[in-house]
Amino acid sequence: MTEHAVVVAGGGPTGLMLAGELAVAGVDVVIVEPRTSQVVDGSRAGGLHARTIEVLDQRGIADRFLAEGQQFPMVAFGGIPMDISDFPTRHNYLLALWQSLFEPILAGWVSELGVPILRGHEVVGFTQDDARVDVDLSDGTVLRAQYLVGCDGGRNLVRKASDIDFVGVEASTSWMIAEVEMEDEPEIGMRPEGGGIGPVNRAEGGGPFRVVLVEREVDHSGDPTLEDLSEALVATYGTDFGVHSPTWISRFTDMTRQAGSYRQGRVLLAGDAAHVHPPQGGQGLTGRADR
Repeated sequence: MTEHAVVVAGGGPTGLMLAGELAVAGVDVVIVEPRTSQVVDGSRAGGLHARTIEVLDQRGIADRFLAEGQQFPMVAFGGIPMDISDFPTRHNYLLALWQSLFEPILAGWVSELGVPILRGHEVVGFTQDDARVDVDLSDGTVLRAQYLVGCDGGRNLVRKASDIDFVGVEASTSWMIAEVEMEDEPEIGMRPEGGGIGPVNRAEGGGPFRVVLVEREVDHSGDPTLEDLSEALVATYGTDFGVHSPTWISRFTDMTRQAGSYRQGRVLLAGDAAHVHPPQGGQGLTGRADR
């Protein structure tokens, strides 16, 4: 049985940053990550805020991100642009940088610190007592640690297995979000009801495009399809602009939930494992994440 001080379940941005901070403090930490590489499908999240860059700067790695991103002196909240160039910080801007680019940079830093990442593995269960927690992995092996931290997202196993309540407000609105190609030039910009269409790479123009649309129904029994997206585009714009070749299609709602506790014994939660809230700004449109 392999032993570590801390096991981090999930190698996304939260898990990587936590592992990096623990490693800097001299703590023996290991990351368990289901993905076999740090590749992120599509653009996903699209920017780093001032405070995040300040923290990265404290670790001496901000320049790595700045070299790959584009600085904007504005942020948006509810579609309203706000100038932050007078913020009392050296990083008074939003850094536009897709998650597909900034996550591998973060993973590279963590690797330099010597943190092992068990790729292709998933936490499937655990048992704990007053002195330790035994973490069961998908390949049948067990890791023994002093602490387990769930950084495995809003639908995470760690929180559920800990019997920690996830209380909050149910969804009243649902949005479909996708990254797609389009045969015809779409109508670029945000819509009054929220969402809209924007290029993933504004400087280059053309596709792929980020599409965010308010859906007519709130409750859904399955994942959205290209046909669903086409129908939603026609309902909103009168045409689907020849939508095709989706990189990914997903949906999100305005559901807001918070873990009843961030800790249960030797098990802790961080990131989306502990809270889920609706995105601000352009609901995932390029207003949040232009590059």
